[in-house]
Amino acid sequence: MNSFAGNATGSQNEILAALPPGDFDLLALHLLRVQFVRDQVLVGYNQPVDHLLFIEHGVASVDSQPVEREPATQAAMIGREGIVGDLSLFDLRHSANVQVVAYIPGTALRLAGDTIGQALDGIPALQDACTRFAQSLVAQIVLGAACSVQLSLTERCARWIAMTRDRIDEDEISVTHDALSVMLGIRRSGIAFATAALQESGLIRTGRGRLTVLDRAGLGRAARGTALRAGLPGLGAVGTPPRKTLHTSKNGSGADKC
Repeated sequence: MNSFAGNATGSQNEILAALPPGDFDLLALHLLRVQFVRDQVLVGYNQPVDHLLFIEHGVASVDSQPVEREPATQAAMIGREGIVGDLSLFDLRHSANVQVVAYIPGTALRLAGDTIGQALDGIPALQDACTRFAQSLVAQIVLGAACSVQLSLTERCARWIAMTRDRIDEDEISVTHDALSVMLGIRRSGIAFATAALQESGLIRTGRGRLTVLDRAGLGRAARGTALRAGLPGLGAVGTPPRKTLHTSKNGSGADKC
């Protein structure tokens, strides 16, 4: 695996940005920046994982497949407010029905498995932040399950678009109707109807393979207040500028593939 970054560079990950400077410097010695592409499986069904990925850019989908041979649907999404990887942190290591797949490509800082335990034990602030992120992820899954029952197709679509926009901090989202259909568990015709309704309301603009957010606040109202912004209590919300500078112990340039 090629190493990254002989020079200093900022980290956009909310958990890392919130660590005290001394703790961050200790952890930075063991971090490697990697890149992931669209549809890349970051955590496979029933596959051992021995690392953590602190997402800086891009978004990953936590997918559940409760019924064998049926399509998986999105249970939650993770952007730069969180981490992906060793699911034992979330008590999901042995779940054969959960996988994590990138749907917005990006970069992450990778912490290898042989240093995870040491880092969590030696840096209480990191352990606390990871625990709170795990709790927020569970809360997102629970809320999402309720929304799948109580919200209309258009409201669910508005919620997904708003939450994804918050995690990339950009108004243009590259996504197809087919991909949205799979993630939301809605027929493609339903996605077409929902996005057309949101466009007619002036909230988004649709194009081939992309959506452009025109009114984030309006999307929040269209989702009936369920499109909670990302971020952990005490860590700020997505969109907060990074407060730390990352110094890696490696030489080289570019980002390795995840």
